[in-house]
Amino acid sequence: MKFAVQREDIHQAVAAVQRATATRVIQPILSNILIESVDPETLKLSATDLDFGIQTTISAKVLEEGRTTLSAKKLAEIISKLPTGREIEFEIEEAVQTARIQCGTALFDMRTLPADEFPLIKQIDEQGYLEVDGKAFIRAINQTAFAAASYDANNVLGGVFFQLNENGLEMAATDGSRLARRIETVSEGGMTPQMNVSAIIPAKALQEFLKLCSSDISAQPVRLAIQEGQIAFRTPRFYVLSRLLDGQYPKYNQLIPAENKIVAFANKKAFIDSLERTAVMANERTHIVKLSLDKNNMSLAAQTPDVGDSKDTLEVLYDGDALNIAFNYKYVIDALKVIESDDVRMETNGPLSPTIFRGKEENGYLCLVMPVQVK
Repeated sequence: MKFAVQREDIHQAVAAVQRATATRVIQPILSNILIESVDPETLKLSATDLDFGIQTTISAKVLEEGRTTLSAKKLAEIISKLPTGREIEFEIEEAVQTARIQCGTALFDMRTLPADEFPLIKQIDEQGYLEVDGKAFIRAINQTAFAAASYDANNVLGGVFFQLNENGLEMAATDGSRLARRIETVSEGGMTPQMNVSAIIPAKALQEFLKLCSSDISAQPVRLAIQEGQIAFRTPRFYVLSRLLDGQYPKYNQLIPAENKIVAFANKKAFIDSLERTAVMANERTHIVKLSLDKNNMSLAAQTPDVGDSKDTLEVLYDGDALNIAFNYKYVIDALKVIESDDVRMETNGPLSPTIFRGKEENGYLCLVMPVQVK
């Protein structure tokens, strides 16, 4: 195999697919990237850890067709050290399992592993698929995946519930202490007859997809396919394949109060800034910040024994009775940061009741955070 490629093209592609390589290597091939020729002007790069896989294509001058695998970590390191704006030449000697990489005066010889040992990344969207609006899908991931549990990736709480039907797209995630839900009205686009689809997608897979594609798809649709316990996403540049999580997702809509009697409005940026200032003195184990609402004023306070305390005040729109409530401030900041409105709405029924944060003018998104009881 022999090819030449622009340094920037392969640098971006390797950085992208490297996200899918195995961090704990059981099989050495899973820490490698598969590089294969598609036609005289195109290369395909692939990586997988068996649960999650990424493929992309780049322009190249393919002088001799073939397939090989190279260490993702070492290849990325080599390319990062090469000068920008240059062409890199690759020559693979399969008989001795060696790749020669040359760029200007720099020359590297790398060991390869046989491409036949690389796991197959199935193209499950060739039989049937549906399409969703790219911006809507990216927004839904951004506003929900952060709330999934990080302590057990194999538990359903480590995933994001995904449902797409004739009414639109709904995604939700919860770790037991908070819940984020986004409902989008989307066009049916290229939907196949498979109109009602639901799945539990690992949050890590969606977060990696978000990093890959948030600036890539813009208004382009995302092609989705679900088959045999796997889900695939295809964009103009990337094909991403992930396993799905098995199990029954909690009936999260039952956790959302039908009505909240206590409502306050605040500027989002001012609220976040005040929380971050106050949190400097929050206990590093509990992360608790206390909020006190009273007549258009919110007071924030935190303390750590033997370290000190902090206080701040924030002007809000509130005309109810005095309320004292406390939260893990990180959960509140996470919720506020993904709200797209400049002003936010906070609503609850009491100091120990579920509290909802949403945009003042944004009906499709909400984040529910459970308060904490403090003495």
